[in-house]
Amino acid sequence: MSHASLKSLAGENHLVIRGSRMKLTIIARSSDDFGVVVNSEERHKTKQSIFKVNVTDADLHELTESRVDKDHLVEFAFTFLLEREPVDDIQSAFNIKIISQYFPEFPEAVQNWIDENAE
Repeated sequence: MSHASLKSLAGENHLVIRGSRMKLTIIARSSDDFGVVVNSEERHKTKQSIFKVNVTDADLHELTESRVDKDHLVEFAFTFLLEREPVDDIQSAFNIKIISQYFPEFPEAVQNWIDENAE
């Protein structure tokens, strides 16, 4: 599955992952904190899950060399996570760098996504 383009508007993104239709909504709560709402639909049942993700300027620089905005990185991170695990397995609040502890390929995936979508 191709990841969201850097050109897409971070805010709302509609996805189909593992047979489930999902809508991601990214909300900036502060310069470092983002709310993520995942509305998933499977077999005509809708479920809403809410998350808090922290991304510092240092995290952004380390993962992306500051080549994308934080909200786009959060959007990519959730797409990445949802492709690998059920929404119920994602921690409700976390710093974006923790993803690498569970999925060591995350930093490389971020770089590949940036390289593929850079203008």
